[in-house]
Amino acid sequence: MIITGHSGSKVGLGGKEWGKMVSSGSKIPSQQRNYSFRGTFTHALDDKGRISLPAAFRDTLDSRRQASLVVTNFISQGARCLEAYPVDVWEELEAKLLRKSRFDPKLKQLENFYFSRACECSVDGNGRIKIPTHLIQYAGITKQVVFASVLDGFRIWDERVFELVFREAEQALLENPELFANIDLERDLKR
Repeated sequence: MIITGHSGSKVGLGGKEWGKMVSSGSKIPSQQRNYSFRGTFTHALDDKGRISLPAAFRDTLDSRRQASLVVTNFISQGARCLEAYPVDVWEELEAKLLRKSRFDPKLKQLENFYFSRACECSVDGNGRIKIPTHLIQYAGITKQVVFASVLDGFRIWDERVFELVFREAEQALLENPELFANIDLERDLKR
């Protein structure tokens, strides 16, 4: 969401003024763009199902010129959580999947589980999103919520569940220090 600042300049969700026009015609904040979500943060869910996004995540949304997220159910390491992506990232995923066969049984399962419960959540003027009740219940979120970054978005966890999942991942790495050695890190990083 872009609003007009007190000096007449454009201001994003994080309150940063947008910089000069670049040759491509898009505007960028005065500081360098940050397209990635990074870090782990804990915030409290209010009684209305709203939660304040971490300031760093709001800054990332500002850099991407996004004012909404798509939030859906997810399972990671056998535990329920939510995944959230900026709308532009979600739309890229949808475009890729639209090129697949409608009759692919795996695609149907993905649609039934991942896409059917996805909701677009707008960031309000206070930097909060309202997570739908069905998603809060699915992830078992009570009060304390952990935002944990992933490659192009972030996961939303009940704090107790995240601590267990993190400890299990840490223990697996302690037992096998080469656990991540075969992950192919050559990835197309074009944006």
